[in-house]
Amino acid sequence: MPYLKKIARPNIEFLGKISEQEKAELLSRALAFIHPQLEDFGITPVEAMAAGRPIIAYGEGGATETVILGETGIFFPRQNWESLLDAVLHFNPIGWDSAHIREHAAQFQTDIFKNKIKKFVEDRWEEFQKGWKQEALIH
Repeated sequence: MPYLKKIARPNIEFLGKISEQEKAELLSRALAFIHPQLEDFGITPVEAMAAGRPIIAYGEGGATETVILGETGIFFPRQNWESLLDAVLHFNPIGWDSAHIREHAAQFQTDIFKNKIKKFVEDRWEEFQKGWKQEALIH
């Protein structure tokens, strides 16, 4: 941390540990959230969308399943600084529908996710049982 503070420009502020409420407040004031990494899911873009902010994401991995191009964010095609810079320079922070972005993020809430997983497992189990019973009738 001391090294990073030393090399940081004056417009960079290191906050250290912050509360979830402070994080949500900071995210809600951002023009966009940059997500340049490749992750299976990636909770941070969903947190930023829950705060109503659009995402600038690398167009691979979990971000492609949580970010809707043109509605909740944009993608950049290559995981390098040139591609990211191009996306940031061409990003227009005006016109994003914060309410729509928050609504989209709501589908990833823990309770909703648990219910979807439970229903998925129950549906597959029911399909399996039906298939198993049919197979037993044939023999």
